[in-house]
Amino acid sequence: MGYNVDLKRIPILRYMEMLKTQNLLPGRRILLENLEQNFRSMANIGILTLAELKSNISSANRLSAFAEKTGVPENYLTILKREMGSFEQKPVPISDFPDISANTVSILLNKNIKTSKNVYDLAINPDNILIISREMGIEVDELQELNSLCNLVRINGIGAIAARTIYEGGYKSIVEIAHAKATELLSNMNSVNVNKQYYKANLGEKDMQFIIDAANIILEEE
Repeated sequence: MGYNVDLKRIPILRYMEMLKTQNLLPGRRILLENLEQNFRSMANIGILTLAELKSNISSANRLSAFAEKTGVPENYLTILKREMGSFEQKPVPISDFPDISANTVSILLNKNIKTSKNVYDLAINPDNILIISREMGIEVDELQELNSLCNLVRINGIGAIAARTIYEGGYKSIVEIAHAKATELLSNMNSVNVNKQYYKANLGEKDMQFIIDAANIILEEE
């Protein structure tokens, strides 16, 4: 299992259902137009996974040919390509996580551990956390906390601020997010944000459900 989700393991019809629950940006709401028709047209010519779809629309020429073959408009595929890009989460700089001590950040940077992916690659787990803690001079509790945050940002739709808010809301792992209820997740995040003022965005249940669905996709791979 790598840091990012393997697009080969995400069926396009599963992704179609996820898009129905997502609170899309205004410029991407075109994806909801003829959603089922467009996705089933792609499935009907043998495109079964997001990896196959990504390959078929990877360049302007391939996208144009794919549009002609499937009957799905080029502008629709262009927006879809951008939206799919969010599945490949970019590693988050350690320094972006709120409330991680400057000393811990400094220790990690000196060891060339700069991002959430670097922390993920350490494979911190109950069996080796004490060893890593002693080697790095970082308290076990903070190392566990950072490890949780760095795993949470692997979920599509979660950045450093959201990860901190979710963590303080009582969700410490991808498993806990995958098994969460959208209403409860939203309520807990809002409760944390009232006190900490981490963000100004108005989140809704659709945002929470998208996160939950994305967490389940990771969980299925692991």
